[in-house]
Amino acid sequence: MIDTDKYKGHTEGPWTAIGNGEIEAHYSIAQVLPFVSPKAFDATANLIADAPLLLEEVKRLREAIADVA
Repeated sequence: MIDTDKYKGHTEGPWTAIGNGEIEAHYSIAQVLPFVSPKAFDATANLIADAPLLLEEVKRLREAIADVA
């Protein structure tokens, strides 16, 4: 299981893939290097940009599971 506590203090979203593999929040936070196909390059940048949303979804689902269990 992923320890989501290790992400506390991360740069808050939204993050945006702005092209050329660069991911930006309030400033540039990452850049994907183009060592893969253009499709994989864009998909990787989009996945990184969605990281804050994915983290929130993991937390929401864990709470929902805890409520049912």
